[in-house]
Amino acid sequence: MKDLRDYSGEFNPQLKLQDFSKDVLIRMLVAASKLYTGIDPLWVAAMRKRFGDRVAFDYDKEIWQTGTLNEVRRVAKALNITGNDVAALFKYFQFSPGFGVLFDIDWDLKDSNHGIMTVTRCNGVIWWERTKDHTLQKFTCEEIEVPMFQRVAAYFNPRMKATALKLPPRKSEHDIACRWEFKVE
Repeated sequence: MKDLRDYSGEFNPQLKLQDFSKDVLIRMLVAASKLYTGIDPLWVAAMRKRFGDRVAFDYDKEIWQTGTLNEVRRVAKALNITGNDVAALFKYFQFSPGFGVLFDIDWDLKDSNHGIMTVTRCNGVIWWERTKDHTLQKFTCEEIEVPMFQRVAAYFNPRMKATALKLPPRKSEHDIACRWEFKVE
């Protein structure tokens, strides 16, 4: 019973993830990634309503600072990503459930110690533009993403630096969302 295309049939108590097709497993990963990243804005919205922006943002920052390295370790272990260079970092970002699985990204690995990552489509940026929540956009990009990308870079190599070359807001809907440079110094 390998390579099932869905679970529309009868309940099977012996069924395992390994019994599903690759396409189903990809759909499951994308769905789980959307759930994982979708909880944060709901939580932050509830906290903002109850306690105000600053308290909500401070708690959100604490949660991401604590949880980021757990995600990096788990993904790196699951995919056997090793190394201390920009290529290893890019491999992680490429399949991070909170990042690469959901966004459109261009990769420019100049050499093992230098690379540019360009996010061409970011669901968060699209949502912030639609809701005009510039306060949350600025907080997320500057107070969450900038230090988080540096922590992730340092996980792979303490001498690796993450630099935001471009952050939102975008000039138009055709503009990129953000661009990052990673260098081992």
